[in-house]
Amino acid sequence: NDSDEDDQAGKRKRIDRDLAKSEREASDTDDDGTDNKAPKGGNGGSAEELEELLDKEEKKKVHRGQTGMWAKQARELMKYRDEHGHCNVLQRDGSLGWWVDRQRQSYKKLNAGIKSQMTPERVKILTLMGFEWDASHMVGGKKNDEVWMEQLEKLKHYKEEHGDCLVPQRYESNQQLGKWVRDQRTQYRLMQLGKPSQMNDERVQQLKAVDFVWQSRRGPRH
Repeated sequence: NDSDEDDQAGKRKRIDRDLAKSEREASDTDDDGTDNKAPKGGNGGSAEELEELLDKEEKKKVHRGQTGMWAKQARELMKYRDEHGHCNVLQRDGSLGWWVDRQRQSYKKLNAGIKSQMTPERVKILTLMGFEWDASHMVGGKKNDEVWMEQLEKLKHYKEEHGDCLVPQRYESNQQLGKWVRDQRTQYRLMQLGKPSQMNDERVQQLKAVDFVWQSRRGPRH
């Protein structure tokens, strides 16, 4: 009768609605259950906004007619973040680690009003990724700074004893200090050439404060 047909039609509609709902929910998740609607950018930023900013960055021209070099590295960092869950690439991990360190140094310059390759747009891109601008709390970065400061203190003691910072490479009393001094000169040259370097403006100022000699040919000292 008509009532039975109406009941069957109602059931079919409910089944169709349930199937459609299930299909929508399935499309919003990956096979592993990951929610595709969740934004992948850090600090609440959407993936769409991040992609739009990166597209604009890729179209910017830099010296020698090259375009998108910064954005290319930023995309490499995104891949690293998606794989490891963070953006804290260490310098020992290769060129990407050096690039990450340079972004932090450039950010410090920008905040200090010093000419820098960092721009507000790049700051926003990295922030959306979840980039950590202050990495001093990380074990690797903190240890590196502590070791550097320890060597600087030893250099100060050397100057008090000898009157200068001309530590020979093969300084018999402390060969490690001699190698460290040589390494500071090397890192400083790399920094001047715009190449990856462990030297930064803060360290340069600390070395200048003790009258560090950036070039030296002094012979052995015992």
